[in-house]
Amino acid sequence: MRIRFWGVRGSVPSPGPATARYGGNTPCVEIRAGGRVLIADAGTGIRALGDALVRERAGAPIEAHLFIGHTHWDHIQGLPFFAPLYRAESLITLYGVPGATKPFRDVIAGQMSSAYFPVRPDELAARPAFVELRGPVQVGETNVHYHYLNHPGITVGFRFEHDGRSVCYMSEPYARLNTRGEFMDKEDAAVARFAADADLLICESQYTPDEYRRRRGWGHSTFEDVLDLAVRAKAQRLALFHHDPAHDDAAIDDIEAACARASAARGGPPVFAAREGLELEL
Repeated sequence: MRIRFWGVRGSVPSPGPATARYGGNTPCVEIRAGGRVLIADAGTGIRALGDALVRERAGAPIEAHLFIGHTHWDHIQGLPFFAPLYRAESLITLYGVPGATKPFRDVIAGQMSSAYFPVRPDELAARPAFVELRGPVQVGETNVHYHYLNHPGITVGFRFEHDGRSVCYMSEPYARLNTRGEFMDKEDAAVARFAADADLLICESQYTPDEYRRRRGWGHSTFEDVLDLAVRAKAQRLALFHHDPAHDDAAIDDIEAACARASAARGGPPVFAAREGLELEL
């Protein structure tokens, strides 16, 4: 499996010199497995990924499987700019869970209504397929599982398994709802079981503990919460992800260092802060 980060920022794009090293595009992670292209989330990072796929295929059909864990704008706002959607020969499939009141397809299509975008979904040359997840799916030889997470709005995390390796992607794994208790403890334990023994855990870690105290209930985690999950799950590596738009490169360096120190003290996994363009082999 090969993983590449195309967007690592949360909430809203944050371009500029202060964020140039880690990047300002919103969530998008590419996973290559068994010759297939799987993509987790379609934030603004997916635009550059789409352009890269067009160059790579050089006119040949593009097959891509997009897994949308969360339909807040920062996780889908790049989709209308994904170049393969405008090529008739492309084979694009989008996977997600049903919305609270609408089918998955209608939720995705909403941002491309005429009030927001000039091209409607039914005008896309690729005619993408939409799959509402009701259980695990298989893409080639890769098995994809999902698990519901605690976040405002419907949110799931994904686990990609291929040839004995696994990547767990959790874009919004909020660890608590303003308090602790038996129910939330059970939910946290279930998430840890879902991520158990993952070779790579990619996890939203937007806040420092001090920032969290002022943003309680917003649905985002601290790096300490994420480390707790990684230790409980016995993950092999932890990627800090979904960086706060107010955090410049130096702030992310500090969070990475603090989390790495805490992990070492607890016998936890190696920790790194994800950045645009970073590639990993599993």
